[in-house]
Amino acid sequence: MASLLTALLLSAAPAALATHGDWIIGCDNQRACHALARGSGGAEPRLRLVLRRDGAAEAAARLDVSLPLSVAAGSRVTLAVDGRAIAQLIAPGAGGGLALPFEGKIAAALLRGRRVTLVASHRRVLAGASLSGLGATVRAFDAAQWREGSATALATPARGARAAAVAPIPPVPALPVVDQPEVTGAKPRRFTAKDARKLLGRDAADCVAPQTWRLDAAYTLLALEPGCAAARGLAALYLLPAKGRPVAATIDLATVAGAPGWDPARRRLVSAAGPLRQEYAWDGARFRLVLEQHDAALPDAMGDEDTITTWRATVAVH
Repeated sequence: MASLLTALLLSAAPAALATHGDWIIGCDNQRACHALARGSGGAEPRLRLVLRRDGAAEAAARLDVSLPLSVAAGSRVTLAVDGRAIAQLIAPGAGGGLALPFEGKIAAALLRGRRVTLVASHRRVLAGASLSGLGATVRAFDAAQWREGSATALATPARGARAAAVAPIPPVPALPVVDQPEVTGAKPRRFTAKDARKLLGRDAADCVAPQTWRLDAAYTLLALEPGCAAARGLAALYLLPAKGRPVAATIDLATVAGAPGWDPARRRLVSAAGPLRQEYAWDGARFRLVLEQHDAALPDAMGDEDTITTWRATVAVH
């Protein structure tokens, strides 16, 4: 019971990414896991390999293989592990990829191997990926998805291990719902130079002019220039009620990726620094986390397959 309670508490916050050998993995708050190979394991370009599995008990694991732009549509290429072919692929062209079931002989070969390569005609190697750490990665999938020791586990039980009773895989948690109040046609509350002096002090003129946006019928969002606010020990974001003094805005996470900025078209507070991106939605009282994504930050990173999501929520406007 204690371990279950701990797991439930941990599932209420975004999880950090983990690295196993040459693979990096992250799982979101619905136990959907996503891992990718970080290195080629050789001199060739990195082969984009992404292992995915949703959190539902019946969800199957799949391996997404991205083919280079140079491979023409209809071309036959071979996926090989340590020089032995495990799958023949027909390229869709235009840099498109293919999804293979991560099961049976394909999964077994990948878990035993050291390196996987994409081979064109005349045994020309187009790209490769290291398999170092893949075994630990699939064990991490199983642990995060409550599959350890079950018939749906990706990891093979150790030789001679006794079968143990395995609890049923619990249902996937529901996505959090953020109820966002409807924005009105009212203009943002004015924030005058006099207001700025009251909040910032006499040297308020040194700050960049603050920006305001209407959040809902009750509040206006006030954003100060982050460097100016930090130099004075102030918050960068404030809420302006219809009357009275500004109050510092409250954000779900104490630590955000970077200085957040408001996207008025999408009504999102966006914080991004380095490989981490977070988005927050206003619920009438505070800004709630609705998306957290990590860029794997690989030298040749490109596209969604190099982004790992660790938190998602639904936004409902009322």
